[in-house]
Amino acid sequence: MKKFYIVLAIILILVVYFFYFFKSSKELIKIGFVGALTAKYSDLGNPMMNGIILAFEEEGYEINGKKIELIFKDDKKDEQVNREIVNDFIAQGIKIVMGNVTSSMSKISMSIINEHKDMFMISAASASNEFSGIDDQFFRVHVANNAQRFDSFTKYIINNNHKKVYGIYDPGNITYTKDYLENFEKSFISNGADSFIKYAKTDENLDDLVSDINSSKPDLILICANSVDAARVVQYLKMKNVQTQIASSEWAMTPAFIENSGKYSEGIIFNIDYDEHSKNEDFINFSNKFRQKYQMEPSLFASKGYELAKVIIELLKMGNQTELKKNLLIKKEFKGLQDTIIFDQYGDVIRRFNTFKVINGKFEKVE
Repeated sequence: MKKFYIVLAIILILVVYFFYFFKSSKELIKIGFVGALTAKYSDLGNPMMNGIILAFEEEGYEINGKKIELIFKDDKKDEQVNREIVNDFIAQGIKIVMGNVTSSMSKISMSIINEHKDMFMISAASASNEFSGIDDQFFRVHVANNAQRFDSFTKYIINNNHKKVYGIYDPGNITYTKDYLENFEKSFISNGADSFIKYAKTDENLDDLVSDINSSKPDLILICANSVDAARVVQYLKMKNVQTQIASSEWAMTPAFIENSGKYSEGIIFNIDYDEHSKNEDFINFSNKFRQKYQMEPSLFASKGYELAKVIIELLKMGNQTELKKNLLIKKEFKGLQDTIIFDQYGDVIRRFNTFKVINGKFEKVE
């Protein structure tokens, strides 16, 4: 009888040991992020990273009993570095990739990831229309640069008697920037206006740019560039007494734009699917948490990073990490911070846009 109790005790110890061993050895899901975390494009990547971290912290880095590990990598806006990062993700067995922050880098990542049908890539910022209407592994919470996306913006421009447009784009992210101008122009023409006067680049000699603008006599200058380059061009044009109304893409609509352009930011127009003054309860809660954690205001890209992470979290709650694409196409609609995010069959989204102007150093919504 004594031996029986000894054996029983050993069995109980083993049961308890294996119970705690397996409980502590939960399945691990690795999720990769690849994007610009240094240099001039970091004003996109770092806020996105902060938004993503906040969303997964709310879940305690655990979903359906599975631990979540986030791996952040800086692509340094370098194609070879980007390839190495994505291939390393694949070697690690990572099935979910968040990124990139620029369309030109996303194009590189997609060329690799689309060869792996069990992978899922989702971006918070890559808006090139080149990626639209394709059945692949790439999704995004940011609206593509299609003509429909610009409809309200071009009508606003035309209604304010701006009909001769001079476009300027950043050649460092041409997949997005020139695409932005081209699709704005399509919408502009469809709403009754004329073709652009000219397309120029942000890296051109700025004195030559001023001279060309003065001789072309546009009534609107439309810049598609990051906040640093957009601010640099705006500041120089204003210093050279160019009085033409200036509009810019949402890419530049960050606190860094106003910081870098100073008083010359006054009156610049933006069109964006984001409102930093939104009264939506979810957005207010997010903003409060973000300020408390990071001691700064959330930007568009922090918000998009958070939304991207929430989409992934909801999909992981629905099923296996290799089934995200399938489950996203089943669900289609997700709750965003300010509106509903509606995905089409190709992973593109429809969202509401508003026009803003810099007034007294702040982005203010205009009708």
